Amino acid sequence: MDLVRENMPKSQFMLSTETYNKITRVLKDLERSTRADLVLFCESNGVAVTHAGNPDHLNLSGFSSLNAANYAATREMATMLGEQNAFKFLFLEGEENNIYICNVGFEFLLSITFSKSVALGMVRIYASKAVKELQQILEDAKQSDEQISEKVLDDEFSALLNDAFDSSFNL
Repeated sequence: MDLVRENMPKSQFMLSTETYNKITRVLKDLERSTRADLVLFCESNGVAVTHAGNPDHLNLSGFSSLNAANYAATREMATMLGEQNAFKFLFLEGEENNIYICNVGFEFLLSITFSKSVALGMVRIYASKAVKELQQILEDAKQSDEQISEKVLDDEFSALLNDAFDSSFNL
């Protein structure tokens, strides 16, 4: 576990089962509210975390990677235009389907795939609400992860210190 933590970017943290379930519930609520075909929660590097809806017709891993690549390209365009915090969302309009991609923060993205018959305004409103909920869930998870990390370090330090004392006094 320590090796995994050491190699993770500073902004990354482990998602517990409880956090994963909370995120999935938010996605399912968003899917119902917007009548979306697919709601995808992924890392900004393209790794799918969880989803709601029916991805049967999609390679979910590939779709997640393309969502992340699209958002990364848009972020770079924002930088070129002098935008300080990149663009907050990306909208892709197709003949039959649309995709709405949001930056959740904490290195995560939210992607909503929906039919042309669904109003974009409705998707934007519910997506904004979902992003706020996800941010709170992730903030809580990050704080919990930091507390656990501190506890593990405290326990490890105590054990090492005890071993050092024991060996110093030949106990």
